[in-house]
Amino acid sequence: MSGNPSTSSSTPPSAPNGGRVLHTTDSAGNHVDVHYDEDGNVILVEADTDGDGRADTAAAPTADGGSVVATDDDRDGTVDRVVHYDASGDRTRVDHYEDGRLVAQTLDTDGDGRADTLLEDTDRDGSPDTLSVDSNADGRIDTFAVDTDHDGSVDVLGRDLDGDGRIDVFIDEDDAYGSEPSDPYSGGHAHGHDDIDV
Repeated sequence: MSGNPSTSSSTPPSAPNGGRVLHTTDSAGNHVDVHYDEDGNVILVEADTDGDGRADTAAAPTADGGSVVATDDDRDGTVDRVVHYDASGDRTRVDHYEDGRLVAQTLDTDGDGRADTLLEDTDRDGSPDTLSVDSNADGRIDTFAVDTDHDGSVDVLGRDLDGDGRIDVFIDEDDAYGSEPSDPYSGGHAHGHDDIDV
């Protein structure tokens, strides 16, 4: 949501749960609904950023002082991305959805404000099968693990040991060592060059 909300009414109407909803617009003219609980605390903010009459972005506080923001990027009525923020406002995790199913997560596991871990469900069976990690915080993937046969166990493991952006050692499902994996999954991450995109 852009800008600061400007109220269109000084007394918000009652919400069904005993709280209140304030209907307003932000500085860009987007319709915004601010939901309050009975104590006056904001529990949800929804915005219609494309003017189609449906909320496409929603934000809510979390119990630990952070927040979560859900967005329908393709405007099809289902959430495509959920971004998690900590109490300092730093992004800690991004969940990516397709047709309502979680397909990837990017995480900031070391708290430096940059994503360093990517979990992907490449075959869309509901379970992650690829793990990519930037273990030295240089912005490049240097470790990966792949479950190529989707049985829940790692079949290919690779690591860039010298920091040159190329995988130096890998182990496949037969515990065979080699100088470079034979493209265990599509997307290019196996060669250690890709940044983790959030």
